[in-house]
Amino acid sequence: DVVHAADFDTILPALIAAKIKQKKVIYDIFDFYADQAPLPRMFRMIVASLDRYVMNYADTIIIVDPSRLKQIRREQDDSVIILYNSPSDTLIFNSNINAKGENIFRIFYAGGLSRDRDIFSILIASAGFDDVYIEIAGYGDYEAELKRIIGSKPRMSFLGLLPYNKVLEKSHQADLLFALYDPGVANNRYASPNKLFEAMMCGKPILVSDETAMAHIVREEDCGFVVPYGDVDAIKSAIRTLKSDPALCKRLGANGRKAYETKYGWNIMEKRLLDIYQTLSKTS
Repeated sequence: DVVHAADFDTILPALIAAKIKQKKVIYDIFDFYADQAPLPRMFRMIVASLDRYVMNYADTIIIVDPSRLKQIRREQDDSVIILYNSPSDTLIFNSNINAKGENIFRIFYAGGLSRDRDIFSILIASAGFDDVYIEIAGYGDYEAELKRIIGSKPRMSFLGLLPYNKVLEKSHQADLLFALYDPGVANNRYASPNKLFEAMMCGKPILVSDETAMAHIVREEDCGFVVPYGDVDAIKSAIRTLKSDPALCKRLGANGRKAYETKYGWNIMEKRLLDIYQTLSKTS
């Protein structure tokens, strides 16, 4: 009924298929390739120009955050739809992790393991506390070095790959989640990672880097802390504040959960997506 293209590598064949079948086209931009792919400057400019050009032939464009309008150089209109990268709230977990009477503040991260996620700074910051336990899961080019850094250090664990239901369970059981993306990387400034919305869904505060789209949401919804990228002292201060104030953690988590239920939840995004399909299929 509708041709739905995901990212730049599928939009050209999608446009051809839609032309042959006389169907409408959705161009779903997860990442703007010109700011993501490791290309020489001239090639990036060519890819960016071509990408922005083919957008004009899509009937609907989907982006993951309003900030990406600036990145793709478009104005907000009826042809551009925001679909946040939010998970489905389908699982309920037992979050009673202190059943044995332990008094531990738990920090958890699952996702891509690369140098631009500043996992190293939060490891350094958390190491200064005797009552903070940090768990890292995922894979990527920084994986081997992270394993070496964490090693057999107390109160730190490297979990490797986890199934997604386990990621959500760990997120629900944590006291703090984090997404410390380097804003010096263009795609990171506009990123809308599911980690942010997982934190909201699970009712947990999140720590994010300043000068990112995530920081705007965290400030607007008052659901976590914003710190300068790479600032170990700021990270340490945020951890100290949160672990010493359970009421603050609870309030920030509740704010995130409310925002998830009213603005960012998958049930809202799902309806928005199905409405796009319905509208376009009627006009094909």
